[in-house]
Amino acid sequence: MGMLNKAEVQRRMCPVIFLLDVSGSMSGAPIGAVNAAIEGVLPELISMNDDNADTEIEVAIMAFESHSRWVTGAGLVNPKDYAWNDLNAGGGTSMGVAFKELEKQLSVSNGFMKRASGSVAPVLFLLTDAAPTDDYKTPLSSLKNNNWYKVAAKVAIGYGDSNDAILAEFTGTPETVLHTNNPQDLKNMIHFVTITSSMVASKVQVAVGKDKGLSNADPNDMTNKVGDALKQMPPKLNNVDPDDSW
Repeated sequence: MGMLNKAEVQRRMCPVIFLLDVSGSMSGAPIGAVNAAIEGVLPELISMNDDNADTEIEVAIMAFESHSRWVTGAGLVNPKDYAWNDLNAGGGTSMGVAFKELEKQLSVSNGFMKRASGSVAPVLFLLTDAAPTDDYKTPLSSLKNNNWYKVAAKVAIGYGDSNDAILAEFTGTPETVLHTNNPQDLKNMIHFVTITSSMVASKVQVAVGKDKGLSNADPNDMTNKVGDALKQMPPKLNNVDPDDSW
């Protein structure tokens, strides 16, 4: 379909939201791998948008350590409109702060999702190399009441000394948690998980009304779809071609 025809169709939004641990323990090769992976995957998300007339990926990237910040700005952005700037590592691992900020932005009334009626299920991607240094349980418990969180494709990567059981609490299942101790594998995994989960999420349209009301989507359905996709494809950079599976 030509670009003119694409413009005539109202495209559904596929939000891809990254929560990236940039605490001090990520210094050196790990933060370098994260920077290289995100910089490399953004052009592929652009390519996926160019090849799909129905769904358009928009991204938001949070860096968290002792505090959290949205490095992409105050809202979701089209990857073609964002230039990646390398992140630096330092501080603690305030995962609870990150979860609290994520819940705020998953609001349909005043957050990133306020214009997402009819959106496909969002992708929530968490990366960390350590256990939380703050209370994460209370914010995560509150986050689990949010309907966009419930229907999201939730994936996580643990690196080094991460507590993968906590990551499974976030995603809802160990099947959507990957782990590595190798920086090159970390880079490949970020690419693999981002592309794969985006492909899965792009096919699932949901309707969410109130932030904490009922949804017409089964949360387990998305979890199972993402888990199956992660099993089918080994996390190697050259094995994932977004043009083949979109």
